Amino acid sequence: MLEQLPAIVWATDLDLRFVYSRGAGLAALGLGADEVVGLSLSDYLGTPDPADPTLAAHLAALGGVPTVYEHEQERRVYRVHVEPWRAGGAEIVGVLGVALDITERARAEAALAGSERALADFFENAALGLQWIGPDGTVLRVNQTELDLLGYTREEYVGRHVADFHVDRDAVTDILARLGSGEAVDAWEARLRARDGSIRHVLISANGLWEDGRFVHIRCFTRDITDHRRMEEDRRREDLRQHVASLAHAAAHEINNPLAVIYGSIDLIARTAAPEMQARIDACREAIARVADTLDRMNRLARLQISQGWPADLPPMLDLRASSASPAPERDTPNRPRR
Repeated sequence: MLEQLPAIVWATDLDLRFVYSRGAGLAALGLGADEVVGLSLSDYLGTPDPADPTLAAHLAALGGVPTVYEHEQERRVYRVHVEPWRAGGAEIVGVLGVALDITERARAEAALAGSERALADFFENAALGLQWIGPDGTVLRVNQTELDLLGYTREEYVGRHVADFHVDRDAVTDILARLGSGEAVDAWEARLRARDGSIRHVLISANGLWEDGRFVHIRCFTRDITDHRRMEEDRRREDLRQHVASLAHAAAHEINNPLAVIYGSIDLIARTAAPEMQARIDACREAIARVADTLDRMNRLARLQISQGWPADLPPMLDLRASSASPAPERDTPNRPRR
């Protein structure tokens, strides 16, 4: 039966010379039954170094201490157990050893470990922010992308409630409840509060991990759209400026025609007016000239269509850019970690 097992069994004397060697596992090493009998362990290993793991384990067994270790030879992996050989009593007369071939299991474990490393590397270095959130909302794990987005260290982020980093806490409560009931969330637009107080606009997709009906955690994916939102806002402001410019042009045109009529009428009145009325007529002409100048500037601004050559010394009533400006970027009070 021993010859059928993928194992090797051996015994040595007190000088660590093989006195027995059997098992089907010998074939993988190119050895036959008892082929190494009479050979010392150090000669077989090719080293007398007592620090060698195999030699050290046998020396420990001679001292009464059993040892279990893994040994690799000829591209095979063995789980080795050596212990004192006691013949008929307490006296140690040598060492007994058994080695089980665990090559396939070791390869499977190595492949699994490699997959876990690859998964961990993917999680940590993904282009999206990734985090795991517990059923109670506590952040369990977060990748560097998410931390870089918000400016927190891992110690400041992990272990806190995810709502601490959201501007809209009530919405987070609702989302967590939906995820806890088995729903998934796709492209939810949210505002996150960075450590420096700035607001980051993001799209969040999330779903829950369930095992045997138990809610384990939430898998959350975060995509930063702050720059996209900023470009949209810039485009909206530009559209508004163009609209304001068009209105200014139309208003100037509508006012200019009746203003010309008024100016002509003043000229006619001036021809027949008494001398004492001349000062008032001149004042009217001056006022009309100022209005005409304002209208001319409005027309020129409209033709510029709010170009890069925007004048810097406009009076407030003509500063169309200021009238269509958007509020300053969102900021919040810096959110320091709780002590």
